[in-house]
Amino acid sequence: MSFNFDERVERYHTDSEKWLKYSDQDIIPLWIADTDFRVAPAIQQALADRVAQGVFGYADDQGKLAQAAAQWVEKQYHWTIDPDWVIPLSGIKPVFSLLQECLLSSEQRSICHTPIYPPFTQSARNAQRGQRLIPYPLFDEPDILSASLPALTGRERLLFICNPHNPGGKSYSRDALQQLAEYAEHYDLWVCSDEIHADLLLEPDREHIPFASLSAESSQRSITLLSAAKSFNLAGLGCAIAIIPNNMMRERVRQAVAQRMAVPNSLGLVATRAAWQQSEEWLTAQRHYLRKNRDVLVEFIQQHPALRMVVPDAGFLAWIDASGLQKADPHHWLEQHGVGLTSGKAFGDPQAVRLNFGCCRSLLEGALGRLRHAIDQA
Repeated sequence: MSFNFDERVERYHTDSEKWLKYSDQDIIPLWIADTDFRVAPAIQQALADRVAQGVFGYADDQGKLAQAAAQWVEKQYHWTIDPDWVIPLSGIKPVFSLLQECLLSSEQRSICHTPIYPPFTQSARNAQRGQRLIPYPLFDEPDILSASLPALTGRERLLFICNPHNPGGKSYSRDALQQLAEYAEHYDLWVCSDEIHADLLLEPDREHIPFASLSAESSQRSITLLSAAKSFNLAGLGCAIAIIPNNMMRERVRQAVAQRMAVPNSLGLVATRAAWQQSEEWLTAQRHYLRKNRDVLVEFIQQHPALRMVVPDAGFLAWIDASGLQKADPHHWLEQHGVGLTSGKAFGDPQAVRLNFGCCRSLLEGALGRLRHAIDQA
């Protein structure tokens, strides 16, 4: 079956946060992390069938999501899990604060690398917990092995990682993950691994390695967060999972989730099962399309030395050093020239921007034309 990722989908009338931000301006939105592609046909059909039923009460799928998740991670990552380890979630972001509140005392703190997806750092403030940041030199040495893992004080108890990394788009090698596992074991850290971009590795010969799959020891200290939201463009449907093999930790998190979070959206449950059970061919085609988009972007950046980019091997997000533009606020400068990216300030680097290339190629090429003009003007 063929899929048309070149289709220009009109999103102004789809409650799209991404597109409505600039609805009254001539700015191409390549910022928030959702794609502009229609979902897989199997997902659209499953949702249509569910909507046709006309009833949308409280949802309980009787463990079908957990079973689908177990089958998916076994097939995609060669990781065998017990469906009982799966906790359904209505989203990922609230979990970062929730974990710190239910696993850490007020004197303990979490640690993570920077730059990083902002909710990792915001969550520590929300949970009124301390946090230690470890520099991750993405533009200079884009390999987590090069980041010096510091000696800890004993107050640190929870390590957050994003695998593949956001905003860098780097998938971690087994050696890098093993280094983190040894570090976590040495300091007795819980490890929360956000792996929601795991299904978007762009190189055909690369396979995603879940942190929890490294060993029984790693499994017992891990919380793995997964969702079909990024890889199948379902971010608006409110469905994700946590996989927690450790019985004690899983029950603490399950109780906290029950008290603090809504159950997954009923349509999200339907869409996620259709994604993991019926839409692998669409996902493969999307990865191929995104790889070509990535390569178009890489070629453009190589021709413009005012910008530097971490070449992503996963996902649809590119982390770009715009300091060569010599602007106090490069994000604002690019907006003024018709390109709406994500400012790097909240990630920890105000001279960087994040570009979402999960769109039809004609839109990306149009944005690159505007970006070229912005560079020339700078």
